[in-house]
Amino acid sequence: MTVTWSPLAASSCAYGPTLLDKPLVGYCARSQNLVRRRRVPMSRPTGVPRVRGDDPCPVEAGRDMKRRGLAVPLCAAVMVAGAAVVAASPASAASGCSVTYAVSSEWPGGFGANITIGNLGDPISSWTLVWSYPAGQQVTQAWNATVTQNGSQVTATNAAYNGSVGTGGSVSFGFNGSWSGSNPAPTGFTLNGTPCTGGVSGSPSPAASPSPSPSPSPSPSPSSSPGGKRLTMLGADVSTLQRAGDLGAKYYDASGAQRDPLDILKDIGVNYVRLRIWNNPASGYNNKAKVLQYAKTVKAKGLKLLVDFHYSDTWADPGKQYKPAAWASHGIGQLQTDVYNYTYDVCSSLKAQGTTPDSVQIGNEINVGMLWNDGKVVNNDFTNLSLLLKAGYNATKACNSGTQVIIHTADADSDANARWFYDGIRAKGVTWDITGLSYYCYWHGTMPNMASVVADVKSRYGKDVILAETAYPYTTANGDGTPNVISSSQPCSGYQATPAGQAANFTAVQNTARDAGAIGVFYWEPTWYAVPGNGWDPADINGSGDGWDNQAIFDRNGRLNPGVRWTP
Repeated sequence: MTVTWSPLAASSCAYGPTLLDKPLVGYCARSQNLVRRRRVPMSRPTGVPRVRGDDPCPVEAGRDMKRRGLAVPLCAAVMVAGAAVVAASPASAASGCSVTYAVSSEWPGGFGANITIGNLGDPISSWTLVWSYPAGQQVTQAWNATVTQNGSQVTATNAAYNGSVGTGGSVSFGFNGSWSGSNPAPTGFTLNGTPCTGGVSGSPSPAASPSPSPSPSPSPSPSSSPGGKRLTMLGADVSTLQRAGDLGAKYYDASGAQRDPLDILKDIGVNYVRLRIWNNPASGYNNKAKVLQYAKTVKAKGLKLLVDFHYSDTWADPGKQYKPAAWASHGIGQLQTDVYNYTYDVCSSLKAQGTTPDSVQIGNEINVGMLWNDGKVVNNDFTNLSLLLKAGYNATKACNSGTQVIIHTADADSDANARWFYDGIRAKGVTWDITGLSYYCYWHGTMPNMASVVADVKSRYGKDVILAETAYPYTTANGDGTPNVISSSQPCSGYQATPAGQAANFTAVQNTARDAGAIGVFYWEPTWYAVPGNGWDPADINGSGDGWDNQAIFDRNGRLNPGVRWTP
């Protein structure tokens, strides 16, 4: 089962802290073995305890979409869209609305869910959403909204910080609930008394529009940018490419000539490579030794290097930030030393072999902290996280003062989310060089919205901004046994899941980011087409598929999409 995407929603699922007074939007959608693309393991790393009972991700930190041992469809979602017009004041009524209801996780007797409201009418200054559960489900805990329940009827009202929703804007909240027997989704919602009609759909509504004016559908060919703005960091995260090469994967340029994939990428504009690093992954890939090895290849091609520290043995993202097994019992004091020593060691080792990193990320998509639970942000307290970020920054600069430090979140969905996080760490004295944001239009909303966030964080913090991750599908076909993370034929309005649509989307993302003041855009895993043995799960790299093959820019035969280019 896949998420039904509402074009007006900032994301299909929201990660939000119960005890935090700011919204945090992340990801959850996808299917059976994958969450937020690929990042939820089938079980926890050794030595990592569960928290909050059997929920490995407490709601104050976001939702982890996989329960141990369960392979359930994730983020089963419905979209209800409508445009009924009523006359009312902006504070009390909406003239049209869309709702995306997404079950982010489910376990015996319980579930997590997220709701995104899209405002199709005039701006509103407050909101109340009402729905009824058909099978006796009960809401037990909520974040980013005040939720009450009377019998089957549930009422959610805005928090103090997210009542205002502009025309074409959206707002998200989430909650945990209980169920018995079955857990069907509600089929009707009202926003400030106005029905959000349109019915339940298993696929996006083609009639929905993400803004009062249509989304751009630019030509995939490069275009110049007015005002002299340029992208200088034209990046690709190719963290699975080393394994693909070891397995004998072949890559072909647009003419059909077999070539080194890095050479192909360089020829179409890439000048920067991003490599993730895990502490001690079970797969034996993406660890220090492999990163050191592949860094030589990257630098030999004349490409710059960004090292993405996850500080984990597996995927780290908004929904989970597991400590490495070797650090599992360490408290915040020892973790500061761990982060400093590990960061310095990797950076110094790269420097010693002549492949000094040009930039590093201190953590990956750390919307609500890293190295949980010690480094998690709870009750708006950024103290522990800031200590860890300072340790990573200081280690990097001690290794090489010219290496730029990136602080990366998945907060391209809204100014409020980005401000909450970066204001929080700045208030604690954290220093960084570049603000990194993830942007996927099917999770983070329209490009004008992304542009607003980029421009705001650039101005507010006085630092360069990059999109550290983006991608888009070129097909709905699946190249292996693992369901695609995104399977819709048109995940974002105006862009079909075709080679031309993929190219046009990526061009539009670059143009939008550039015009908003960003200096870089990185495509996430453009070379990860389906190769047996190159799976997403580091604990089962041979047995798991990747779920991202339809978002690579190389097709299932390894041939390049001729329309894709990186453009300064």
